[in-house]
Amino acid sequence: MLRGLREAGLTKRQRLIILWSARTRLERLAALHRGSRLFKWWHYYEIYDRYFARLRRRNVKLLEIGLGYGGSLQLWRRYFGSSAKIIGIDIRETCKNFESRNTIIEIGSQDDAEFLNDVARRHGPFDIVIDDGSHHYNHQLVTFKTLFPHISAEGVYSCEDICTSYWEDEFGGGPRVEHSYVEFVKTLVDELNAWFWRDSVEAEPNSLTTSMHAIHFYPALVIIEKRPTAHPVVTHIGREV
Repeated sequence: MLRGLREAGLTKRQRLIILWSARTRLERLAALHRGSRLFKWWHYYEIYDRYFARLRRRNVKLLEIGLGYGGSLQLWRRYFGSSAKIIGIDIRETCKNFESRNTIIEIGSQDDAEFLNDVARRHGPFDIVIDDGSHHYNHQLVTFKTLFPHISAEGVYSCEDICTSYWEDEFGGGPRVEHSYVEFVKTLVDELNAWFWRDSVEAEPNSLTTSMHAIHFYPALVIIEKRPTAHPVVTHIGREV
């Protein structure tokens, strides 16, 4: 079902409409893309530009899981430049053909924590991690728990196509289904705010609480920003009238 939704190609007219309405550099690059097939929900590009633009002026390390036809690797290369280090993960051996200068492909499964840790040791820490893999809950969970600690101090974690958390037939999901990835991420909101419900401020803070800056939900997408975080402080500024 997901494949059918995303593989419908754009006509030339649709490309022109998208190009003229593009508000970000990433949207324009995607609209003009003529390389290997690229398929993502269109609204992702505007959202990604919002979080990725600040990283374009550094030698970014980006890890993407699930490579499709290789088009997204080409898009990231154009967006971040030749000095960016891009690592792709896929279970298909043929994806090794996507390798090029500063683009490395690792073959393995995202539900293999040992494999992911090995990739992180050799290529991390990463500024950006994009999970566009199998979209199954247990795989998404292993990927997040394994790779989030290997993201740089002000990096970004993205999980695409979280719409599968609501699809019953193929992914066993549904609204508020307890085991879905969306429900798991909702629990991270509690960790983000754990300063306010733990027994005392002296209690040992959770590593997620001290490293998550924000969680952003969008249709079919969640973005988690990482940043060293201390206990929030209330400030009183100015005088009473």
